[in-house]
Amino acid sequence: MALRGRGPSTSQRMDTRWTPPGGDHVKINVDGAVSAHQRAYGMGAVAQNSSGEVVAAMSCKGQGVVCGIAEACCLRKALQWARDLSFEKVIMESDCASLVTAMNSHLSYINSSLGTVLSDCKLLMASITNCHVKFIHRMGNLVAHELAR
Repeated sequence: MALRGRGPSTSQRMDTRWTPPGGDHVKINVDGAVSAHQRAYGMGAVAQNSSGEVVAAMSCKGQGVVCGIAEACCLRKALQWARDLSFEKVIMESDCASLVTAMNSHLSYINSSLGTVLSDCKLLMASITNCHVKFIHRMGNLVAHELAR
């Protein structure tokens, strides 16, 4: 299974603007930018509090990943980062609809490279007190997108 879709499924709301998280949650927007011919990717993530203030941001590069799993690798890196920063209540947002669907599914993809990354992501989510993943349209994810480039 490859993660390709960017648009939301009919069950996902069309969030086109970034909105702050409620209460004491931190919202982390994450995105990946892929250079398929170089098998390289860039990852960007920005964490903001309920006032919309940036509390942390990161950008990094990776190699050796095929296009279909780069977004999942970026999510894994962002979840590791959130755990390392000791964030306890986290809303992860991605503009990759198929990744969000896979993360919110109870299906298992254990017989694939993608499955390994998704399993890692789910384990990392379980290590954070309150964490979930939701879809946001690319227009609401521009800061993370620019960091990934």
